[in-house]
Amino acid sequence: MFFQKTLQDYAKNFFVLNGEWDKKRKQKGRAISERVISLRAGVVRNHIIPLWGNFAPEKLTAKIIDEKLCMLKLGGNQKNSILVCLSEIYKWLIMNDLTKDNPVKNVMRFSKNPIRHRGALTDVELGKLFPNNHAELLKIWGSQVYATAFLVLRDTGLRPGELRALQWKDWHSESKFFPITKAIAAGKRMEIKSTKTGAVKPAIVSEFTAAEIGNLYIESKNLMPDSFIFLSSAGLPLCGNKLRKKLKRACKIAGIDRPEISPYWLRYTFNTRMLELLPDDKVRKLMGHATPLMTRYYRDADIFSLKREAEEISKILPKNIFSFESKSNQLSLCF
Repeated sequence: MFFQKTLQDYAKNFFVLNGEWDKKRKQKGRAISERVISLRAGVVRNHIIPLWGNFAPEKLTAKIIDEKLCMLKLGGNQKNSILVCLSEIYKWLIMNDLTKDNPVKNVMRFSKNPIRHRGALTDVELGKLFPNNHAELLKIWGSQVYATAFLVLRDTGLRPGELRALQWKDWHSESKFFPITKAIAAGKRMEIKSTKTGAVKPAIVSEFTAAEIGNLYIESKNLMPDSFIFLSSAGLPLCGNKLRKKLKRACKIAGIDRPEISPYWLRYTFNTRMLELLPDDKVRKLMGHATPLMTRYYRDADIFSLKREAEEISKILPKNIFSFESKSNQLSLCF
């Protein structure tokens, strides 16, 4: 029987002092230290084999490599080091006619700057930022336009560019929803484009948010159907930088000491909460994600959401599930 070798078979003893790869480097006058070899062996052991070890070399694609790396909570330098090690393995395989292509060459390298990982807001933080009282809400956000804009972000998980592109003709007050079909390009004020993934989706808001949209409508001066809903004092769609600054100011007023919070945290929060309530495919539709993997990646469950999940599961589980007094009481749990 023929057994196809996997990447693990080639990688596990690749970075070894005086191994074939090391000897070839010395032969070419490109010797590296024992310490570097040891570090690269650690990269193989800790990352390359766990992530891609079961793939046959010719089956591993740039897309698979990139998706796995993007999900790792590592710095850009560390991810680039993984790519360097993986590429060295592929170069060796190609040189020895064991595979034909190096998929690593098509993977975009990561920034060396530290990445600020996004997360979800807690229920307490949401309560502080969004009090269920109009006057208190305005104290936090300073104006009707920003209060309403961030309520919509909270309720819908929209990307900031999608929020900025909303026009009055998009608002369906009777159904309390916006059809999301477009966005304003990042760094632009008026350049309309499709959504990030090209997906269209419904954005449904709460009764409270719908009422605040009504308040904004009454306050607004330009109510033509094509007019943008969320305008600056200059009459242009709100810019992303202004949204970030306003959120930081609101957090300070609300007593939330989280300088890392950005508008995108509301998108993560929405995704996390919706996964507690709806099937994955419905959440994917609301988020406009291209793949189910991305919907799961956006989840950032905190202790409170995990507690709610535990309570919901407890409701459907019978008591004494591990009591085996009789065969009739034995349960087969399928999750």
